Amino acid sequence: MAIYAPVALSLGILGWLVYPNLGAMAETLLNANPWWLLISFLFAVSSYTFMGFTLWEVLRILGIRLPFLQVAGIAFVSTTVNYFVSSGGISGFATRAHLLGKRRVPYGASVTSSVVITVLIYLALALIVVEGAVLQFMQTPQFNRGMIEALIGVLAVLGFAFGLTLLFFHHELRAAWARRTFVAVNHVIFFFSKKEIPHENFKKFESQLDEGIRTIHGRKFELPKVVGYVFCDWVSNIMILYFAFKAVGVSLGATTLIAGFAFGMLMTIIPILPGGLGAMEAAMTAAFSGMGVPVAQALTASLLFRLFYYLLPAFASIFIYWALRSSEPPPSSVHSRHGSEAKHHAHEQGAGQ
Repeated sequence: MAIYAPVALSLGILGWLVYPNLGAMAETLLNANPWWLLISFLFAVSSYTFMGFTLWEVLRILGIRLPFLQVAGIAFVSTTVNYFVSSGGISGFATRAHLLGKRRVPYGASVTSSVVITVLIYLALALIVVEGAVLQFMQTPQFNRGMIEALIGVLAVLGFAFGLTLLFFHHELRAAWARRTFVAVNHVIFFFSKKEIPHENFKKFESQLDEGIRTIHGRKFELPKVVGYVFCDWVSNIMILYFAFKAVGVSLGATTLIAGFAFGMLMTIIPILPGGLGAMEAAMTAAFSGMGVPVAQALTASLLFRLFYYLLPAFASIFIYWALRSSEPPPSSVHSRHGSEAKHHAHEQGAGQ
């Protein structure tokens, strides 16, 4: 029920949006340029590729070496799960931890990489939203309802990123939340594998988490490359929408594009809706139609964005997930420095007993 109710709500919003504009949208789609649609789709591929590079680079900083294609597949699957299961991001964390754990990556390192990436993603999103709000204000210098909503959105995104950053640097606060994260991740891992991390291993998990964070602190000069990948991911996102509009015959200027994109992205952080489904389309349609784009074309382009960035990847992730499962190493195989250390540590403990 917790999964189906948000989906039903989202579909209800979409039905309410699409039904009055169905005829005009059908005509818009029939006249859509297939080449612009292809380019829009290719930017979706680019976006997910940069997600893979982001995770791969953070793991490399943590001293964990895995083949890029496997890491990209894990990033792909965990991202799509996070979009379609409304759990405040825990589902994506847990899926990533589960798939990396099968490759001998400690759960603490998985959580560390997830926190680092999430902080950077939300900080980048906050910058995009701020830029969108500024551009919109420059175009229509009025402190209206849209501006107030944009400011609230900026504060919400910045607040979330600040909270994660505080957890990252504040040891006592991190220790208090580590157990809650451990339990939440365990619940989702159980959904996939019917197994849980033994609760007596929590201290080991906490130690791994602290070690990972110390490593990131010590090698923070290597983070600019990660930041670059995150921004390339967001630029690819924006270009998906730009070429979706091009396909339906609308050429957007930079101000209109970024302002409408930023407003739509704010809706994706609504925790009860999977990926902001319905709310994002409504927000984008309202933003772009308010800037002079016909409603049918604005709604069609936002749905094309949803198709290329959310729906098609969700379908593809089913096959990628099974490919990852089939390529899992045997229990004796070790793929990371951290895994080797954990195994050696366990051997020493056994010898001491």
